[in-house]
Amino acid sequence: MVNYRLQAQLLGVVDNQLRENNPKCTKTAFNLLIDLGYTEDEAKKMIAAILVEEMFDVMKNEKEFNEKRYCKKLDKLPEYYLQKYAETESDEEIQVPVVNEQKIGRNDPCPYGSGKKFKKCCG
Repeated sequence: MVNYRLQAQLLGVVDNQLRENNPKCTKTAFNLLIDLGYTEDEAKKMIAAILVEEMFDVMKNEKEFNEKRYCKKLDKLPEYYLQKYAETESDEEIQVPVVNEQKIGRNDPCPYGSGKKFKKCCG
């Protein structure tokens, strides 16, 4: 499930970082991803995923944004992204819906053929 408004806001932050070249590692990572053959949209989404991770750390640990740690993660792209997030994307494709079998009621006949009600036989 994708929240398109949130995604648009995060991609807007990445666009601002690229336009202002602040932090510089964002533009470096972006150019590297483009050189590796990723589209601009794919590259920005990878950078945004790292940004979300950093934002989560800021909120959870109530610490200031750590640009050095952010840049280290960006320097490891695309391997870091693929290792961390590619598994979750493939898991979503493999999942199949769960089908609930019809339950046996207390007053239904026992499925094992005793002739008694389920509650008297197996319940």
